[in-house]
Amino acid sequence: MGSLLDSCHAMQSAVQRVAERIPDVPVDDVIVLKLLNIAGVHLDDVEEQWLKPHPLSRSEFRTLMMLFSSPGQQSHPSELCQWAAQKPTNMTRIIDSLLNRGLVTRRPSETDRRRIILQVTPEGDRMVRELLPRLRPELQSLFRNFSPSDLRQLRMLLEKLLCNIDAVDVVKP
Repeated sequence: MGSLLDSCHAMQSAVQRVAERIPDVPVDDVIVLKLLNIAGVHLDDVEEQWLKPHPLSRSEFRTLMMLFSSPGQQSHPSELCQWAAQKPTNMTRIIDSLLNRGLVTRRPSETDRRRIILQVTPEGDRMVRELLPRLRPELQSLFRNFSPSDLRQLRMLLEKLLCNIDAVDVVKP
């Protein structure tokens, strides 16, 4: 099997062939979009591999991290759905799994009984504090050929892209 770079080169050649047949194809835009899609899929795979030795799925880890990083290590399920781009049904499954493992608690809001508050438990806090240092070398290996300036520029460009995505009127099911 070839490398990701080989696959990217093949994809770029395919886009060029389409552009030869349909002259108005925005080649650079299409190639960047496809590269981002390929990177996203493979980054998800990499993250899943990193978490494999630990008792968390990628979705559970991300949700726990969102709670851990929230003020007071707590949030509402609807906020977590928005941050994680998860549907409520899937977020309920993720939260139930974290609850069953004692990593988070769930209680009604004191100001609005219809709202639920999720909070990281001491066990969840301990897990995050033990897990993050273990994942640091793997994370740094992904960006080992990037200078600090490269990382700042990439971050700025991705933030620009996210602003453009926000501006696109997409109808969600």
